[in-house]
Amino acid sequence: MPSTNAFHEKIDSLKPVEILLRSVKEERFPQSVILSAKNVALLEGVASRLARELLRHAAPTDEAASFPLESHPDLLILRPAKKMRQISADSTRELIRKISHSPQLSRRKVALIHEADRMNKSAANIFLKTLEEPPPDTVVFLLTTYPYALLPTIRSRCLSFRFPESNEDDCPPALHEWLAAYREWLSKASAKIRRPADVAPVAIALYGLLARFQHTLDEETARIWEEEKEKLSSDLDSEQLIAMEVSVKVSVRHRFFLEIEAVTHAFARELGQQTRSFPGAALASAVTQLEKCAGLLNVNLKEQAALEYFLLQSLRIWARR
Repeated sequence: MPSTNAFHEKIDSLKPVEILLRSVKEERFPQSVILSAKNVALLEGVASRLARELLRHAAPTDEAASFPLESHPDLLILRPAKKMRQISADSTRELIRKISHSPQLSRRKVALIHEADRMNKSAANIFLKTLEEPPPDTVVFLLTTYPYALLPTIRSRCLSFRFPESNEDDCPPALHEWLAAYREWLSKASAKIRRPADVAPVAIALYGLLARFQHTLDEETARIWEEEKEKLSSDLDSEQLIAMEVSVKVSVRHRFFLEIEAVTHAFARELGQQTRSFPGAALASAVTQLEKCAGLLNVNLKEQAALEYFLLQSLRIWARR
């Protein structure tokens, strides 16, 4: 994992962050901003960096400028709650009530709405009114991994910035190992199978991948959740904590499937170079099955069952290529 300083340096080097930080100094920062990325850690890092700079720049004293972001009274945070991970109408109204108050320490307030796409329809419509007439001393960030799940009327009232989909240099070692095993399995699956006995080693390796995947996913989710819990405010209730833990698992799982897709693309390119015939149809079919697998996860199918479906389909796709 990269160091904290390296992570912050990477965030500051991103072009959209450079533009937004310059806007803070020039006092022309937009009031409503959508930040989107597939990498949730990067997304939240960007939001924290911008929130810290906005509050520091608007601070009337040096003491106020150095106040910790985590407990800053002018930083307002809204997250999904409960296992369904919904942002309710009631919690949205509470955020709007806080936004309407004057800042306490800085000259402005900053609101971070995590997983803004999890607003239910009532919450989104309620919040839309705030975006139509935002308080002059408040900046609102909507964080999302699915920007097009937001209401079009919300998107049209915000400036949007999208960040890189993955952060390859912080890929956990266990996932690196799993992806290497998956790459090796693809080679076996794409080899010509001449007799039924040739299928057995590939099938055995498939179920080995399944078992290792679940272990890797659970281990990485637990590790990240332990890290995240240390950073959380003590005033979060149990429903918010449950939603955040589920969100961490969904984020890790999504990251894993992005990496699987990247390895599948790389394998197809290598195979094309070896055979001088790019397997475009097989690759397209494999990616379609992976997307279908991700869709099954969104309706609460177990990870292992969804991945088993994808690997079995992949075996058929690459074996008959």
